[in-house]
Amino acid sequence: MKDLKTIRGMPDLYDEDIERIALVENTCLKVFKSFNYKEFRTPIIENKSLFQRSAGETSDIVQKEVYEFQDRNEETLCLRPEGTAGLVRALITNGLISEEIKKFFYIGPMFRYERPQKGRKRQFFQAGVELVGEGSSKSDVEVLLIAKTILEKLGVEYCLEINYLGGEESLSSYRTYLREFLQANKESFDEKLYARLQRNPVRAIDSKDEKIREVIKNAKDITNFLNEDEKLAFAETKEALDMLQVEYKINTKLVRGMDYYTGTVFEFTVDSLGAQNAVIGGGRYDNLIEELGGRKLPAIGFALGIDRLSEIVAMQNNNNDIFIGCAETKSIKFAQYVGNKLRLNNNDLVIENYLGNANVSKQLKKANSLGFKFVIIIGQEEQNTKIFKVKDLQEDKELTLNEKELLEFFNGW
Repeated sequence: MKDLKTIRGMPDLYDEDIERIALVENTCLKVFKSFNYKEFRTPIIENKSLFQRSAGETSDIVQKEVYEFQDRNEETLCLRPEGTAGLVRALITNGLISEEIKKFFYIGPMFRYERPQKGRKRQFFQAGVELVGEGSSKSDVEVLLIAKTILEKLGVEYCLEINYLGGEESLSSYRTYLREFLQANKESFDEKLYARLQRNPVRAIDSKDEKIREVIKNAKDITNFLNEDEKLAFAETKEALDMLQVEYKINTKLVRGMDYYTGTVFEFTVDSLGAQNAVIGGGRYDNLIEELGGRKLPAIGFALGIDRLSEIVAMQNNNNDIFIGCAETKSIKFAQYVGNKLRLNNNDLVIENYLGNANVSKQLKKANSLGFKFVIIIGQEEQNTKIFKVKDLQEDKELTLNEKELLEFFNGW
């Protein structure tokens, strides 16, 4: 049937794709928990107005990329395009906003209607953290350390770029300056592009559009509009990173894509991904909670592109441990008994019980091709004597073990 096909930009995932994604997700989980962050799950569907208020009415996400629809009550809903706004909404609606510092993480699918390309899909997976209630360089550094730790555990070489956007007053002055600057160069843009830039002039700073880049390279950067307190705050963050020997670059063109960002913003980039090279991005959003109806509290977080990272991580050693084959099909039930005993004895083992009817030679080839470390072939003799021959495929040797010895051998594996 012609309609039985995947939706463009929303691929099915299986085999090695899943293995790579699971590797990234599991690494994130371990690091998040090591910093004592707690998981928070929010709905995939939210009111569109949430993202109009958070990301900005004029942002590309809201203008072009949101999957929106009306429900039976004629409310305009959408598939969530990012994780921060939904988590902030959840904190407010569940009465979880207080002076106490809160640390959360999330992992799940997001959706944006954009042109599918390498590193960008319409359904994509993100992991992220949000630290709420602390507004100094201490929280800036902690969030950056979490992101850095994940990439290093995955063996990914990266470049950390940081910038400082300042508070609302500084950003307002900068927007006014940019509008005037763009107006003075109005002839360089067509009418539609100029109108879009006037609505959200800060987005011109890190635009990928060559026309915009050629003009905006001569504009002043945000650092010219920061007040003394903001300059001091950024200096404290840089000083803390220097003390921790965290390498970084100052990128005054870095502004991020959401209107809610204030203060420190950052990206971790990877050369091998080409133009779309950011794998982690985030920053401070000290006004967002208040703008969405909560009390004024500082916050900072980041989102990590699981799909993007999964494309570049080197797969770690194969985790397949024991392949249990059968010399004859009537031994399958006893082989399943042996496999179950081994799993109960050590639940970290990855064990496959072969359920087919191929001969032993083909079973050994299958075990080799799947990267199993050990093979146990079960036949009538093994069932009668409870003595097992364990083939070590890595060391090319064979062990003979009784049932107790078998369990002890794999207990600490």
